Amino acid sequence: MVALGMARCVAVALADKCVRTFTEKGAHHIWNCDDLLPAFMYVVIRAQIKHLGAEIEIIDHFTRNFRTHLQTDMMFTMLHSAYIQICREKSLV
Repeated sequence: MVALGMARCVAVALADKCVRTFTEKGAHHIWNCDDLLPAFMYVVIRAQIKHLGAEIEIIDHFTRNFRTHLQTDMMFTMLHSAYIQICREKSLV
């Protein structure tokens, strides 16, 4: 669980560094869900995880007590939202 948390923090930190470096707003950029959803969709599509819906359900079932922090809950919600949006675009839902 600690390794997963560290990987998530590193990924978020790298994404934040890239955005701050290459956007017009620079260091004044504030993340919101509208910015993150396309990035999550891209990562989910590129990862090509088989049975992602089942994986999300398992993560939801077994981590409800651990997802009490705002950032962790937001990241899981964004992953789930990206999955639902991708399914809708493919007309699978």
